[in-house]
Amino acid sequence: MLRKGPLIFLLAALMLALAATWAANQWIRSQAEKAAAKKVITAPVVVAAGDLDPGKSLELKDLAVLNWPGANLPAGHFAKPEQIKGRVVRTALNKGEVILPSKLAQEGLAGGLSAVVPEGYRAMTVHVDEVVGVGGFVQPGDRVDVLVTMARGPFNQDPVSRLVLQDLPVLTVGEKFQEEGEGSKAKRRKVTVVTLQVKPQEGERLALISAEAKIILALRNQGDHEDHNGEGVRFSTLAPAPPTPPAKHVSTEEVGPRVEVIRVAKRRLASMNPDENDDAKETKAKPPEPAQPSAPPLPKMPTGPAPITHGR
Repeated sequence: MLRKGPLIFLLAALMLALAATWAANQWIRSQAEKAAAKKVITAPVVVAAGDLDPGKSLELKDLAVLNWPGANLPAGHFAKPEQIKGRVVRTALNKGEVILPSKLAQEGLAGGLSAVVPEGYRAMTVHVDEVVGVGGFVQPGDRVDVLVTMARGPFNQDPVSRLVLQDLPVLTVGEKFQEEGEGSKAKRRKVTVVTLQVKPQEGERLALISAEAKIILALRNQGDHEDHNGEGVRFSTLAPAPPTPPAKHVSTEEVGPRVEVIRVAKRRLASMNPDENDDAKETKAKPPEPAQPSAPPLPKMPTGPAPITHGR
């Protein structure tokens, strides 16, 4: 007769295995259901495929599509690149940045910088030294103040610096090579050019100072739009000249006795007649001639007839 103990253990192990399998299956199914419940619904959003400059006419190669969470879709986004093909970029765009209608010019405008200049404004480009132009940190979309340093004309001996334009938007920033010198001494120097958005009256001032003075840009905080009126500063107020030392007094005792010498070099003879004055000659003063000695007196001659002598 067979023993029932091993058979009972075998059946119990089989039942435990089936129960573990069922429990594992139920856990996996619950996790899958939870993951499905937490799955994020996305929607296509058009973004920039690379860095885009203002005035750029968009092409399909300039655009990319990303899946964006449906609960956080940007307002006014575009879902297909074909919707904005040929539109002009109004502000600078970075790679991966969502393209919105506020960053594009009006439909129908041709590409170029003129498409991003608002009505009533002008775009002017100025040369800025890389050292004084806030170290190359000016980017399109920033706002700057324009300072001018004058050291010509009436300011030659006392240079002056003053804030002339404030809160100007930067449209573009680039570099160009400028020729300096003539002939064999000509050199090419890389300069930074910045295009600013100005009103016509501001453009007149900017044109004058760019030709006659040195321009320096000051970067503003993006939220600071308050005007700061100043009277400028002169170099003499920063570094006043040293006081003039008092004149040294020289006493007559240190100099010694003095003799006044009067020299007469010429004497001019003038006449009351104008004609004679024209022919007048200058003569040197002559010393008086010495007196000549008088001649000795002559002997007296005898008077009357001479005596007659008779010879022998």
